[in-house]
Amino acid sequence: MLKCMCFYQNSFIEELSTPCYIVNTDVLAENFRNIRAKADQTGLSLLLAMKGFPLAKAFPFIKSYVDGISASGLFEAKLGSKLGKKVHVHTPAYKKEDAEEIAAHCSHIVLNSPHQQEVFSHVATAKNEFALRLNPEVSIVEEPVYNPCAPYSRFGLTKEMLSAVDGRFFDKISGFHIHALCGSSSKDFNNLISAVLDKFSDYLPSVSWINLGGGQALLEDDFDFADFAENLDILHSKYHLKTYIEPCEYLVMDAGFLLTTVLDVVHNGKDIAILDSSISCHALDVLKNYYQLPVIYPQAGEKGYSYLLAGNSCLSGDVFGEYSFSAPLKPGDKIVFGDMGSYSFAQMNYFNGINYPDICFYSEKNGFQQIKSFDYMNYEALYD
Repeated sequence: MLKCMCFYQNSFIEELSTPCYIVNTDVLAENFRNIRAKADQTGLSLLLAMKGFPLAKAFPFIKSYVDGISASGLFEAKLGSKLGKKVHVHTPAYKKEDAEEIAAHCSHIVLNSPHQQEVFSHVATAKNEFALRLNPEVSIVEEPVYNPCAPYSRFGLTKEMLSAVDGRFFDKISGFHIHALCGSSSKDFNNLISAVLDKFSDYLPSVSWINLGGGQALLEDDFDFADFAENLDILHSKYHLKTYIEPCEYLVMDAGFLLTTVLDVVHNGKDIAILDSSISCHALDVLKNYYQLPVIYPQAGEKGYSYLLAGNSCLSGDVFGEYSFSAPLKPGDKIVFGDMGSYSFAQMNYFNGINYPDICFYSEKNGFQQIKSFDYMNYEALYD
């Protein structure tokens, strides 16, 4: 586990406006450097999954350590192309009106079903490689909401579905894409590769590369790269496949923080410190997944003064959690939360780069009137 490199000891932190996301670029670069070294030892190619960290401003710190980016749609692909490397894109379904731009920005286009090839039939060029997403039907992730292989999944083709595909289709694709992990161990990753070899070995000779997705807990102490070396070697030596992974969370681990300020302290059975932040606005993952962020400043733990740290919205459940400190909190004090690198600002705005809805008025007299619309430039302005 990397040290957070105590930037909060710098007096300048008192001058920052809050709430504020802070990205420690020293930690960011160290994460990428460490994982790049391990990936090189195992012959893995490394893509940054934009869905969790779409901060193009950080590209200069990570560019030398990755082979490209993985995008969840047009907006992420366009922004990710600023890295100047390979752009892989995958999504459950493509809009026909986006096809030309996707083909222009992406080197690798993953189809979720064979008939999606038709979307790109008139816009694809020789620079575009097409892949097919597969469903290995291994439910390694226990929580159904995060399990791409859950029953009735819309993601990819199972072995049975693949057997019904016209064999001529494989002449049009050069790769496979598989994603089935979330915060998973090296043992889980090895089991995934085993499932791929078991279910899809008949199809592997027809392609030149495979993307095994993200979700590998690469920086955990017990993640053993040797666990999956034998199975990975089969993909490399027997099938001669270029093998990608597309992590995010463990590339930015310990590099992201949320700086807030205490606005008031009230008492209702417990002391409650109200912050100028909100989990529903600034830490949505906490609200969705019911976990508690670490407070790294002031140092929290088994201390003498306990507080509920609460957000400043009208949502009753807008509470970061209960924390104890060695001294009382007062208005104006700074609070620094850790574990805010991945999926923090990504979920605050445009998760997966999916566009905001247009806004229309309607009346019987005037019909429909579009009063507000959003486009890629709104998205780019947030992260570049």
